[in-house]
Amino acid sequence: ITLSTKIAIMTVRVFEFGDGKLNPLGGPTRKAIHSQLEEWRAIDSITSVVLVGKGRQFSAGADMTEFGKPNSNVIGMVELTQYVESYPKPIVAAIDGVALGGGLELALSCHYRVADPKTAKFALPEVKVGVIPGAGGTQRLPRVIGIERAITMILNGVQITGATALDWKLVDGLKHPKQSLVECATSWASWSELMPLSRISDVSLDIQQVEDLCNKVEKTLPAPEFGGFGAHAALKAIRASPNFSKGMETESSMFVHTLGHPQGKALRHAFFAVRTAQKVGKPIQNKKHSLLTNHSSSTVGVVGAGLMGSGIAMVLLQAGFIVQLVDIDAKALQKGVTFLKGTVTSYVRRGKWSRLKAESIIQSLKPTTKLVDLKDCVLVVEAVLENLSIKRKIFETLNEITPPDAFLLSNTSSLSIDVIASALSHKRRPLCAGWHFFSPAHKMKLVEIIVGKDSSGEVISILQNLTKQIGKIGVVVGNCNGFVGNRMFANYTGEACFLLAEGVGSVQMVDRALSKAHGMALGPFEVGDLAGNEIGYYIRKEKGLSRDVNTNQIGPNRGNQRYTELGDDLVTKLGRHGQKTGKGWYDYDPKIGKGRKCLPSQEVTEFIAQYHPKVKKAQLNQQEILERVLFPLVNEGFKILEEGHAQRPSDIDVVYLYGYGWPAWRGGPMFWADHEVGLPYLLEQLKRYEEEFPGSDYFQPSELLKTCVRLNLTVEEYYKKLMNKQIKSRI
Repeated sequence: ITLSTKIAIMTVRVFEFGDGKLNPLGGPTRKAIHSQLEEWRAIDSITSVVLVGKGRQFSAGADMTEFGKPNSNVIGMVELTQYVESYPKPIVAAIDGVALGGGLELALSCHYRVADPKTAKFALPEVKVGVIPGAGGTQRLPRVIGIERAITMILNGVQITGATALDWKLVDGLKHPKQSLVECATSWASWSELMPLSRISDVSLDIQQVEDLCNKVEKTLPAPEFGGFGAHAALKAIRASPNFSKGMETESSMFVHTLGHPQGKALRHAFFAVRTAQKVGKPIQNKKHSLLTNHSSSTVGVVGAGLMGSGIAMVLLQAGFIVQLVDIDAKALQKGVTFLKGTVTSYVRRGKWSRLKAESIIQSLKPTTKLVDLKDCVLVVEAVLENLSIKRKIFETLNEITPPDAFLLSNTSSLSIDVIASALSHKRRPLCAGWHFFSPAHKMKLVEIIVGKDSSGEVISILQNLTKQIGKIGVVVGNCNGFVGNRMFANYTGEACFLLAEGVGSVQMVDRALSKAHGMALGPFEVGDLAGNEIGYYIRKEKGLSRDVNTNQIGPNRGNQRYTELGDDLVTKLGRHGQKTGKGWYDYDPKIGKGRKCLPSQEVTEFIAQYHPKVKKAQLNQQEILERVLFPLVNEGFKILEEGHAQRPSDIDVVYLYGYGWPAWRGGPMFWADHEVGLPYLLEQLKRYEEEFPGSDYFQPSELLKTCVRLNLTVEEYYKKLMNKQIKSRI
């Protein structure tokens, strides 16, 4: 906390607060602001004050690590904002960078607000982390920008710029390019001394308008028990806003309710899990590496112009790289280029990009059918079909033609990075790792960063930074079959297919249970159709599990394991690959929902019936369906942790939140197991399924799960208390 001794105008004092980074409003910062204002209050010669965040930010809001902890003697956020608003001398908030959550609430309690038009960003994102604005945000914001805009900002966490803030009257002025922000603020402070104090709480609201808009919006919200608890709580506080004092009481009550609610705890777990996953493991030695500092003059390569390769190319182009897109099939290459140009054009049409930016990105795309054109690339990512021999041949060639310090990465979704890297010379293997994007790559946030046995720590750390720079969430994982996401997902989709083959559930029933009852973005069969059912088939074929279509021989590695050929036959016998072919587990009509709406298929229903046992079984209810398909997924997560292929349970949660559409308000599969299912019940059910369905390894309970139950610990608690002593990470 520092106090500026500079006095721009004799009667104006400027106070810089915070840590100089994001300036969270934790206890020490609140105390410093209050103490300084209290001191200046008694000095008659000081007639106005400017509050400015130290460094380049105003404030990112409350310190969430304080949530749920006992109140200290330090002034709270509500008391601070009330104190600032009732201050007898004008206070001007000078806003540079972010004013989020409590930061915006502090600014709203000031009598005037000015901002930097280029850097300022405003939002009340509390609902996204499971609480509501708790320091007057639901009461003051509607009085400044209007009830309709306030509802949008509060319920959706919408972020607005300085220009929009001025248009909405959230700020009173923007600094001129030739003046500093503090100079602008001190000018406003000196002017404000000549005017009556302006307090937002004095502004009246139309009771009927507030009621009507709240009633209208309430109908659009998800049910409180289905992820909408925070939004409904915020709306209740807004509904009470016409009476400021009662509104503040309602806001305070709703804040406490959301703070202790399971959905709030899950959302905050997800928030912190992402930040933990993104922390770089080892300090980067070469911080000036061109991949991190000089995108516009760095050339990177993508091998494979299919859906995944084109998506990765789009991501790298957006990040400012020059991209060599290679595909030896000229038609496939042209299809990829057409997709990229079409995507760029759509961004311009929707106003997302300027025409100038679009032209620059297209110019940075260098399509070619020759691998030798990758000779100047600082990074190459391979994104061809899941065929180990093809990938190894590509890496053998890359070993010869690329610069000796180029990163050589594979986008494989399941194959061993070590086996792929073995195609390289020993000197090049430390530069090889997995960089697994999720489809569609230009939209999905998750990237698994896979560490091979020879992968350099420096390479992994640079990849972590680079992944963040390109707007993705990177999770470092170990090199095992399917890594984290797909290894767990194979159990999930496999057991879902067994439900169909046993006749205890239909395609629609299973998908509804997972999406409608549990909250997944899509059900397992909807996901298969979207991604392409042939992908799973090729993976099973590569593993030696599926039946050979030519010889009719069962895969050599299937052995005695429980297996249904239903998913394989859907692809090989019916050719139902998914949306792209107009038929998968569902039918698709180009005239309905742009060819994306899932329509029940009579052909699939009749086809599945051929696999039903002669003795019919009773249909499962939704809870039984959820347990049959989700418990094997969670159990595999325990095994991945047990083997050291994930660093912590929350990393697995991040993978599923951002790669597989797990509902954030359930926290992720490991958090869900800990806090909703309960580990003793999970273990009990897995034992029952293991006995009922022999041959399915994924029902065999993890030793780590058994240990947690024996010690009466959640897996999260186990990792915090005992993990360093018990489990050695392979990462």
